Amino acid sequence: MTPWTLETALRRAAVRAFGLAPDAVPLVWPRNDHADEGADAASALPLRLMRLVDDGARRSRPLTVAGRVAAQLPLMRDEGLVDFARTFTDARGFVNVVFTHEQSRDLLAAAADGPRFLTGRAWDGAGEWPDTPLHDAVPVAQARRLARADARKRLTLAVGGEPPPPGPGDAEVSWRDPYLDGGSAEPITPAARVLGTIGEASARVAFCRSIPERPKEAETTGRDLPVLPSADRPGAWARLTDANPAFRLRYAHAHALSRARWAREGAPPLAGCPRHAARVRGLLFDGASSVDTAARREEPHILVRYLEALASAYDEWRTCPTADPEGAEGAAADPALPAAVAGVLRTGLFLLGVSAPTRL
Repeated sequence: MTPWTLETALRRAAVRAFGLAPDAVPLVWPRNDHADEGADAASALPLRLMRLVDDGARRSRPLTVAGRVAAQLPLMRDEGLVDFARTFTDARGFVNVVFTHEQSRDLLAAAADGPRFLTGRAWDGAGEWPDTPLHDAVPVAQARRLARADARKRLTLAVGGEPPPPGPGDAEVSWRDPYLDGGSAEPITPAARVLGTIGEASARVAFCRSIPERPKEAETTGRDLPVLPSADRPGAWARLTDANPAFRLRYAHAHALSRARWAREGAPPLAGCPRHAARVRGLLFDGASSVDTAARREEPHILVRYLEALASAYDEWRTCPTADPEGAEGAAADPALPAAVAGVLRTGLFLLGVSAPTRL
């Protein structure tokens, strides 16, 4: 079950329940982080439908609307239009859905194809992805604006009308950075100097991670993470440790891809506890919504923070005390999970203009 298939099913259920025109039903992403306990995803679509189905005498109640939408889903399952383990409504008026084991497994398989999973289509169109050389800027603030503009354009291309150009492929990507390892001439501008200090990957993540368009000089987005790093004060952005969000995202991708490759080569699949595995699957499910929201609001920090949450959940899964290749008691091997995480991280980093190393 992908967010695309569930959103389509809920939209169809609303059309059937209230006789609405399909294009009158608003897009409301089902999300795992909205789900009630025991559910895999929940949708606030009934709340958005209330004005459309008001009979004019009194406003429809959320639970009534949710109940009518939810009542259509078993009928649609009987017709072979959708599948799930069960559905229920909650006190908020949300429709909650519990996936079958096969649907949870299919979610991971679908997420391995990051571009299609996050945007609902293939990336096989014409054109090129924006990739402005950040050293063209003079002040660091100008480099930040260029990086954020690239990310916004990439997000718009990814979810817009025409099919986007081809995205990240399967080619090997090294950890080398054009500004740290390229042997370029001595940088002379503040922007070029900071690129030569922290590298392009860290710079683009740093520039897209914060919210304000015109941040204050000393503003940070976390401990030792300046919004406008400089060559003299790069903060954690210059470190190859977990303190640097850019390094952590790229390392998580390299680890997940390596873990998936090792499994294909015959290594025992990693077995993590069900709780941590469910957390990763939930964040994977919320990926399409996060990309769409970041594009629609033109706020790349939404994508950055989503990717960080996914990388953190993956790290917790792989370092869980029950993350045992032999399969500890209560753990279940999940060989598809690393490939799914790698697919989404690689695509998300690409949308920020950041390369994703393929080996540890």
